[in-house]
Amino acid sequence: MIVALMLGLAAGALLGAAHLASLWWSVVLLRDGRPILGVMAQAFRFVALALALALIAHHGAAPLLAAAFGVLAARALLLRRFERMA
Repeated sequence: MIVALMLGLAAGALLGAAHLASLWWSVVLLRDGRPILGVMAQAFRFVALALALALIAHHGAAPLLAAAFGVLAARALLLRRFERMA
C-alpha cells in the first residue's frame, strides 16, 4: 500500500510538472499568432493529464489521491519558482 502511494505521489508530481511546463508552449503559440495550435496544445495538456490520472485511478482511490496531491504540490513549487523569476 505504501509503495502504491509513493508511486502515485511521484507520478503525480511528474505529471504536474510536465503539465505546468507545457503551458509555456501553449502561451508561445498563442502569442505568436497561432491560436488554433495554441488551443489544441491546451486541449492536449488537459486530455493527457486526465488520461494519466484515469490510468492511476485503476489502481485504486489512494494512489489517485496521492497523484492528485503530487500534481498540486508540483504546481505550487513551480509557481513559486516562476514568481521569483518575474
